Amino acid sequence: MRFRVATVQSVGRAFALLEAVGDEPSSLTELARRVSLPISTASRLLSTLEGLGAIERLDDVGLYRIGPSILKMASSIDSSTSLAALAMPELEALSAATGESAGLCVAAGYTAQYLAQIDANRSVQVRDWVGVRIPMHLTSGGLVLLAHWPTDAVDSFLERGLHAQTTRSKTDPVQIRARLVEIREIGVAWTLEEFEVGISSCSVPVFNGFGEAVASLSVHGPSYRYPKNSRQKFEGLAKAAARHITELLGPQA
Repeated sequence: MRFRVATVQSVGRAFALLEAVGDEPSSLTELARRVSLPISTASRLLSTLEGLGAIERLDDVGLYRIGPSILKMASSIDSSTSLAALAMPELEALSAATGESAGLCVAAGYTAQYLAQIDANRSVQVRDWVGVRIPMHLTSGGLVLLAHWPTDAVDSFLERGLHAQTTRSKTDPVQIRARLVEIREIGVAWTLEEFEVGISSCSVPVFNGFGEAVASLSVHGPSYRYPKNSRQKFEGLAKAAARHITELLGPQA
């Protein structure tokens, strides 16, 4: 009986670590802290999960992320239960209300990957970003997610060295840290032609039932008309849409 209890306990701990890794790439120390485990226990369980392909370690930065076996299982889930499918009605409503394109992205390593997009009903609009990965510091969706990462994960991201895509790209670590603090406080991020000339974007976080930022909701469009003098309007509409998706994901812990 003692063996069975210990086995069940180990499974529960391993699952807790998987959930923590799934939220965002994290270090051993951070993962142990988040699931309240001794570092030695967390290290042993992570090694087992890594051997099964459930997680993988980014050797250059010492962070763990979800591995190929979990991703393969996730891809077999009916799309109607996916985050993108859940968010689609809100994206459609947000695009209609703003007259601009609306999208949803998640963290994929050190990039923001767009899962879904509803295009604006206009003759001039932004490209379809679905499937595209963009360095997190260059897009509002990535900055929103980065603002909710633990400190050591942000440190690892910034220590890698950041490249500029346009003359408006922000790459100074001190400035980015200050920017992340502000984004977390006000709950919204703006980028003005920081990834691509002529495109501006506004993003807000989407939270799961544990209060963790699992995605970002964005509105983006050509800079000549967006945002003009309507920042507050776009921010309010985006935040309302994100709240609706958050409610669908479950009550806050």
